[in-house]
Amino acid sequence: MATTSSPISLLLSLNGSLASEGKSVGGGDLVLFKFIRLAQMHPDLLIPESAQGFVSTDGKKFLTRKNNQLSLLGIISLFLVRIVQGIWHGIRNPTVYDVALAGSPFAVDVIPIWVSKARHKGSVIYHVLPERKAVSFSTWVRFSLAAIEQKITFAILRQACDFIVAGNEFTRRQLKARLPGKPIFTLPAGIDAANFDRVPSPAKDPNLACFIGRLVSQKGIFDLVKCMEALAKSHPDLQLVMVGTGPERDLLVSEIQRLKLTNIRLSGFISETEKIALLKKSTFFFFPSYEEGWGIALAEALYCECRCVCYELAHYRSIFGYFPAYARLGDSQDFLRAIKECKPVSAAQKDFIRQYDDPKVVQQLVAHLETVAGSHPD
Repeated sequence: MATTSSPISLLLSLNGSLASEGKSVGGGDLVLFKFIRLAQMHPDLLIPESAQGFVSTDGKKFLTRKNNQLSLLGIISLFLVRIVQGIWHGIRNPTVYDVALAGSPFAVDVIPIWVSKARHKGSVIYHVLPERKAVSFSTWVRFSLAAIEQKITFAILRQACDFIVAGNEFTRRQLKARLPGKPIFTLPAGIDAANFDRVPSPAKDPNLACFIGRLVSQKGIFDLVKCMEALAKSHPDLQLVMVGTGPERDLLVSEIQRLKLTNIRLSGFISETEKIALLKKSTFFFFPSYEEGWGIALAEALYCECRCVCYELAHYRSIFGYFPAYARLGDSQDFLRAIKECKPVSAAQKDFIRQYDDPKVVQQLVAHLETVAGSHPD
């Protein structure tokens, strides 16, 4: 591995972060927040004002507009403002970095990195957006705009970046076709095993299941409602707690009410400790997600020794092996079958997931950045 003789000067763009105090943090944000905390590299950060409390660094913080509770149009406007602010910070900042890294493949992160001054530029990409089926007009607009943005940012990445960090081997193969000639490293997302170990483990409730994630259709929340409708008849004592919120929460509530289901409870956001306690108490974890960059929530549930049921995504078996119960992607009846046939947790499950402990993952990213910084620019 090529290494530099002095510490790497690093700029991280977390300009797309939706993290705010008192709310959950997205998987991509989590990976880099943990990196900043554990790697001791003290990078400079481009970050929204509302997310700066999640990180501590001796480096500079270039702040952009904070998050607001906004409509889809408002969010688009917010991100456009942040892009302009990021460009402005990039132009004014005289520092020439060894590495500048976009925390996501979104324009709000990629464009500021494009205009920054750095010997090497890259982006973290945990998954390539697949084709999506919309459940409402607003969802169709959101999906369409995301697809257009992806085409634009990939065109920028082909010109502006000389390396990529991919979330898994499947995504790496996808990116090799879309970004030919770019060195592509892989990086698991990881879990904070020490934090989980600090929370006491209650007895498992055999009638408790949980789901953790954004309340959006691509997380399979409406498929989950279909399954719980069937389970209300065959397993009437089973209760599902759904943690999180999102733009399709109201549609989910309407569907639950229409079917008069009493076996689903929406908890909204809960603290990290409460989340861990819920996972440790739950016997089941249901995760019918249609797309994941890695699968942090699934890894956490496996570590908490839940019986996990998920749709089989292309990269899951290479990361999680045989430990979750897999169902055919998009087949809610097969998901129901997997729930009913789900076997007791293997004694090896928790130790298997421990390989993705955060300090190990952070070491991998440090090694990738040292390799990049030690190479010659194109």
